[in-house]
Order: sequence, then structure tokens, then C-alpha cells
Amino acid sequence: MADGDHATPLPKGKTVVIGMDGSDNSRFALQWFVEHAWTPDDKIVMVYCVELGEIFSASQFYHAPNPAEAEAFQAILSHELKKVQSRLEEFATYMKELKVDGVVKSTHASKPGEGIINVAKEIGAGLIVTGTRGLGKIRRTFLGSVSDYLIHHSHIPVLVCQVKDKKDKANS
Repeated sequence: MADGDHATPLPKGKTVVIGMDGSDNSRFALQWFVEHAWTPDDKIVMVYCVELGEIFSASQFYHAPNPAEAEAFQAILSHELKKVQSRLEEFATYMKELKVDGVVKSTHASKPGEGIINVAKEIGAGLIVTGTRGLGKIRRTFLGSVSDYLIHHSHIPVLVCQVKDKKDKANS
């Protein structure tokens, strides 16, 4: 910052969306936010983006399924919904471990970044917090990055928390 510039503190009582996929990096992002930027007046909404996967876009489902396929489809959907519910409960438990109140919400989107931004708009969030996998430039170019997507498409500030690698931790 130039002389005379001052960092603007985050407002108290903000609504914060935390992107959560259960990875160490997303857990670190929540923990870092709680330790460094959270206030008890803040409302935390943890967002888990559900990707239903290729099974629901398979060509066999382009037309109305026959009764046997419909039963298989229902069984698969039921199994996936149970997995999502289990993840949401796991994330709620993690928030309790950090001693913060909040809401855990799932959303469906073709890209996790889109889902996070949609929820942020829907609830009028003032900040998005996310972790990062720390991909190199080439891998990020081909695989994409949720944090890059959020930075470039979000209408509100995005806080990206990166876990220090083992070498950095040893030197600090």
C-alpha cells in the first residue's frame, strides 16, 4: 500500500459464504476466517456444491426411462441424497467444533463456483471465503479453479486462503 492508504476493516454483522467441499483446504479457509476475520455478529452460510455427475446426463436418460431404469435411477438418486445429507451434517459438526454458529446449505450447479456465487447473490452475502488447491498455472488452465472462477465472476469480495506447504511451515 502507498503511504496514507489504509486497509478497510471488514464490517461487523456481515453475511459470509464459505465454499466447502470437505477438503483440508476448504476446512483451513473456514478456520482461518474464524480466527482472523470473524465476529460473533457475522452470519456464516457454508455452501456445499453438489455435482450430480455424469450418471444423470448419460444418454440413456435423454428419453423417459422404462420402469426398470426408473427404479434404478430412483435408487441412485436416493443414495446420492443420503451422501449429501451426511456431508452437510459433517460440515455442521465442524462449525460446532470451531464454536461458530452458521447454516450449512447445499446447491446444485454445473460448476462449484457458479453455485457459490448464486447462493451469495440469493442471500445478499458481503464476502465469499474459499480455499485453494494451489494448482500450478498449467494444471489450473486445463482443470480450472474454483477460487479463480470466484475471483473473476463474483460481485462481492473474495477471500482466498491457501494452506502453507510443508516447506513453508518448516521455515516459519
